[in-house]
Amino acid sequence: MNYQNCDDMHERNLISANEFCTQHHVEMNFIYSLREYGLIEIVNNEGSDYVSTDQLNELEKIVRLHYDLNVNMEGIDVILHLLKQLESAQNELAGLHSQLKFYRKDGD
Repeated sequence: MNYQNCDDMHERNLISANEFCTQHHVEMNFIYSLREYGLIEIVNNEGSDYVSTDQLNELEKIVRLHYDLNVNMEGIDVILHLLKQLESAQNELAGLHSQLKFYRKDGD
């Protein structure tokens, strides 16, 4: 999806939460619920709410989990936590694999 940054928000990489909701056909109350649950951060500037572009992938994932799979907030929180653990384990495994390749080269 393409989002337009507000001119003064461009430097901070923020998009309008309202625009996100319009593009994804979700209610602002859903975004506020995510904030209250601690799943996203919202920046308020001059009465308008914004979401960091760094959160977009995560936010889109949350929307799919909730609306496509009917996962509630608690379930979303658990899934995101498990995905972070899995990513961490995969990174650790890749590092160990790299070390193993290094030691195999030295032993040959």
